[in-house]
Amino acid sequence: MSHEIEADYKENWHNYDSQCQNCSSYQLADSGGFCTEAQSQVPDNAHCDFFQSLD
Repeated sequence: MSHEIEADYKENWHNYDSQCQNCSSYQLADSGGFCTEAQSQVPDNAHCDFFQSLD
């Protein structure tokens, strides 16, 4: 991540339902996943405390 995020961030998160790709802050960009909360690229299978489900 491009700057320090004040959340517990984990790559390769085990629970599909709460991975970045299922978060309202996640956007798919040309270069991969982007988190609008962290303002940086993130893998689609990560997770942090800012997670908010799309549901």
